[in-house]
Amino acid sequence: MFRAKKSHGLMARYAQRAVLSLCALMLLAACGKEYAEVKNQRIRDVNRSDTINIAVIWDEQATDSLLVKGVTLAADEINRQGGLSGRKLALKVYHARNDAHEQLLAKKVAKDTSFAAVIGHRFSSNSIPASVTYEYHGLLFVSPSSTNINLTNHGFEYTFRTIASDRNISREIAALMKSLGHRRIAIIDDRGVYGKGIADGVMESLADLGLQTVVRRHFTPRTDFKQLCAELLRHDFDAIFLGGVMPQTADFIRVARQMGIQQRVYGGDGLDSAELARIAGEAANGTVVPTSFNPEIDHPLTKAFASSFKKRYGKAPDTFAAAGYDSLKIIFESMQRSKSAEPSVVASHMRFLKDWQGVTGSYTYDLQGDLVGKSSYFKFLDQSQFVYVHDSATTEPLKKGGVAAQIDRLPHQPKISKE
Repeated sequence: MFRAKKSHGLMARYAQRAVLSLCALMLLAACGKEYAEVKNQRIRDVNRSDTINIAVIWDEQATDSLLVKGVTLAADEINRQGGLSGRKLALKVYHARNDAHEQLLAKKVAKDTSFAAVIGHRFSSNSIPASVTYEYHGLLFVSPSSTNINLTNHGFEYTFRTIASDRNISREIAALMKSLGHRRIAIIDDRGVYGKGIADGVMESLADLGLQTVVRRHFTPRTDFKQLCAELLRHDFDAIFLGGVMPQTADFIRVARQMGIQQRVYGGDGLDSAELARIAGEAANGTVVPTSFNPEIDHPLTKAFASSFKKRYGKAPDTFAAAGYDSLKIIFESMQRSKSAEPSVVASHMRFLKDWQGVTGSYTYDLQGDLVGKSSYFKFLDQSQFVYVHDSATTEPLKKGGVAAQIDRLPHQPKISKE
């Protein structure tokens, strides 16, 4: 009797699991069918529309950037030249209030089959989940600022970026540190997808170059920076790498100087912001950051862009303005080459784009949607203003007279009162 009941119970559980598995398969099949219908509907809508609709998702105010203005300038230039066989580009800009709202916007845009492409998402923590949504819905996605390697690690068809990945940026930062004579590095990050990712990359690159990471610490928005800095003072290091974004990274630098930490600070591109000087003040002087855009380089495209942008908006373009401008221009270049606005067709041509020149440099993609051979520039704060280094951050300019020499001429940060 006992065995019969036990056998009956096992059969019931197996039957229940089978039903659940069948339901799961039916759900996946239904979702797959739904996504396929969305992709097909997008092709129909994009092809029959009089305009080519592009979505932009960005938090312009919180990130203090000019990205939307850069995208708008590019769209106006393209439209003045006639667009794609007479079809003009139409931008729809969405401003995200917070992370949750940003993901809701991604879903909203993905379900709108009138869109041919989307540009945006400042941070990797938002870009990565959004890329999944866009992939399922067959929407071309170009990120102008997300550097985390996982954005392009999934073999997606529709995902690209117009900035170097953390893998490349980390190597360049480590090479610069070595060329400037640093040997013992303290690495601090904010535990975020971006901050931890680039800090991990720098730590690995330092080890490859024979440099030592003597201390690795993390912080959160609730971290007592004075306590963290007091711990750092107990270690012997000659430079700091800081992985994170505004405003916490600027707060850390300000407190570090107040606590007597005077070693030079290097950051990722998350510190490439005017907020750094506004928040940290004098304490941020000498901080070195990589950037994808140098408005001072002697190239006709860069000069024309910088001039047009300043004439229209009354201010010089920042990194995000240039990235937004190139993002739309490179999408349109792929549309012209493919003679189509269909996302899958445009993506296939974009993936094989080679040596296309934008205002931030040359673009060549690999099959993952990552840039090949794209270097960063470096800049540093001097009297609360960024000073650009005029050489690309490749191995050659790091030699005497290149990037390292230009940065090393900057005096070390002044002593800041602890009061």
